[in-house]
Amino acid sequence: MESNEVIEILEGEFTHTIYKSDSYMVSRFKTQDGVLTITGPSFDYEKGERYIISGFYVDHPRYGFQFSLLSIEKYISTQKEEIISYLKSSAFPGIGKKAAEKIYDHFGNQTLKILKDDPEMIFQVSLNEKQSEAILSGFAFLADPQNETILYLVSGGFNSADAQKIFSRFKYATKEVAEDNPFRFYNEVYGIGFDKVKRFASRFEFSDAENKYKEAYLIYLISEYTFNSGDLYLTYDKLLSVLDYYGKISNIDEIIERCLDKRYLYKDGEKIYLYADYYDEKFIADFINNFAGGLKVEEDIVMEGIENSQMQNSITYHEKQKEAILNFFENDISIIVGGPGTGKTTTVKALVDIFRDTYPFGNLIVAAPTGRAAKRINEICDVESKTIHSLLKWNKENNTFVYDIENPLIYDCVIIDEFSMVDNSLFASLLKACARVKKICIIGDNNQLPSIRPGNLLNDMIASDMIVVSHLEFNYRQKEGSEIISLADDIRNNRVDLEKYTKDIRFYDIYHDRFDLIDLIRKDIDEGCSLDEIQILSPMYKGEWGIDNLNLMLQEAFNPSDFNKKEKKSNKFTFREGDKILQLKNRPSDDVFNGDIGILENVDDKEKSLMVNYSGTYVFYPYEELSDISLAYALSVHKAQGSEYQIVYFVFNRSNIHMLNRNLIYTAISRAKKKLVIIGTKALFNEGLGKQMRMRNTSLKEELMHEE
Repeated sequence: MESNEVIEILEGEFTHTIYKSDSYMVSRFKTQDGVLTITGPSFDYEKGERYIISGFYVDHPRYGFQFSLLSIEKYISTQKEEIISYLKSSAFPGIGKKAAEKIYDHFGNQTLKILKDDPEMIFQVSLNEKQSEAILSGFAFLADPQNETILYLVSGGFNSADAQKIFSRFKYATKEVAEDNPFRFYNEVYGIGFDKVKRFASRFEFSDAENKYKEAYLIYLISEYTFNSGDLYLTYDKLLSVLDYYGKISNIDEIIERCLDKRYLYKDGEKIYLYADYYDEKFIADFINNFAGGLKVEEDIVMEGIENSQMQNSITYHEKQKEAILNFFENDISIIVGGPGTGKTTTVKALVDIFRDTYPFGNLIVAAPTGRAAKRINEICDVESKTIHSLLKWNKENNTFVYDIENPLIYDCVIIDEFSMVDNSLFASLLKACARVKKICIIGDNNQLPSIRPGNLLNDMIASDMIVVSHLEFNYRQKEGSEIISLADDIRNNRVDLEKYTKDIRFYDIYHDRFDLIDLIRKDIDEGCSLDEIQILSPMYKGEWGIDNLNLMLQEAFNPSDFNKKEKKSNKFTFREGDKILQLKNRPSDDVFNGDIGILENVDDKEKSLMVNYSGTYVFYPYEELSDISLAYALSVHKAQGSEYQIVYFVFNRSNIHMLNRNLIYTAISRAKKKLVIIGTKALFNEGLGKQMRMRNTSLKEELMHEE
């Protein structure tokens, strides 16, 4: 690709979009030189609107002559015909040709500049009230400093979503921040990429630029390290080894001190934290240590409630379940842990029933990290349940919650299900909103994978011995003869012998057995199981047996291209009507969350959007937001956590060995209820079982125990 690197300034009218992603856009503009293809940062241009654009011409070896955008601003015309045409456009409803001419006759060629600078000048023209209001509101939008700031950021390389996030943090000081230290956009704004800010900063000359860059680079490296490792902190020596690998900082001690002063980092002895991670862990420990709910119930009343619940539900609770119920009512905070089939959900139903009988005017809610887990609890226990993000009313633009310390939740009791998936940051946010809550109960399986984000909450809280823990051990499904439950139990007790499983579990050697995955799944469907009840799981995305390739293979087999089915090609996949769709990001405004699975029901080329049905919740995705979804025929084990399926296919090979460990295998196989098919090798399976996940570096256990 060649460019002449001569900066040109052009005037053009936006006609349509050829391609658009979160960060990059290819558009068509009408200019004096003809129709041009413009490439540059993603932005919501207005069709028919004229812009002043700067950049340089590029001769792309594949796509030909293009114009690479550097900056853009709205065009303000001084030509009579253009001014009149603009004034009678849809931007000013109620202004026709006669009214537009009257306005032009009064202000002349400077009409648009005058009204942009001072819209109230329109009152000098004899228009009716509706017309004057249209001019006021139209030019108020055009002159809005927020719109100008968003345009400024987009011209600098940010997409419109990132620009909104930055503006939410810095408001009308955004430009001043950019000129003083643009790296604050990364340091202080949730979800803004380091590389984007680095490119943006390269446009400016600002004081002490080298050290400001090093601050951001250090924060970036620590963020990457903690995310990939799951650790909440690293030691000074570990930091130096990370820097040795990725690139040293000559004055590292000075940069650390600068970051400590600005509260980007926190140092506790040799431990170096991201400040937010330290604060979250400290807040969790302080909240639990000082929590005094005051909603205790006498043992005889609880036991009477248990008897009533058993009669109402025609069930006999195991002694461990009764113990868990009693612990819940006798303690302000309690934990209930157990594997699949041990009656966790049945116990939650008992807690809900007895709470309602004991406190008829009290209110209780169950919160879960995923939408599927929340819906499952709602269906089984007939109780109000929400995702944690939905309960707290998350604003993804600025990563804040409506409910917090200043605006607490109005609930007496909060039960948190699938707690192994909850990370420190989310739990701290929930606890900040629990000032009025009188009782908290945590439900989970501590043998599953820990949260994707840093921390090891459930195991740290159990290990501290500061919270009463009930272990549900009796397995109801094992009593029914479930081999899957037996395997999960054997994994927990380190006594696995794959040879003894012949009924509910099938094993295929990926290298030596003759089998066809598609044929196996078709047989399950022929025997009465729907594709929605079958889930393929894999540890990795790449490779022949990786998630991406499996999704393409399964889509071709079970939802092939069809003249009657509309489809839309995206970067990685072609989305086709009838596809299983996976939501990749929390989208609280639509009540769908990371990990939710739906069906693509409509591809609308006219509206340029997809419609996905998530169990009765319909969500529309503009074509530029297709990066928010993926195909869901095959999932990662992490994405499947919190869900159960009638049949699970767990697929792995040698290239996955560094991902395989006991927790991941346990989590994968325990997603299956009726049938489990393992495709791999027994040697790799056993090798994975022998690998414990490395203990994450956290301090919550010591904080809860007040240990230094």
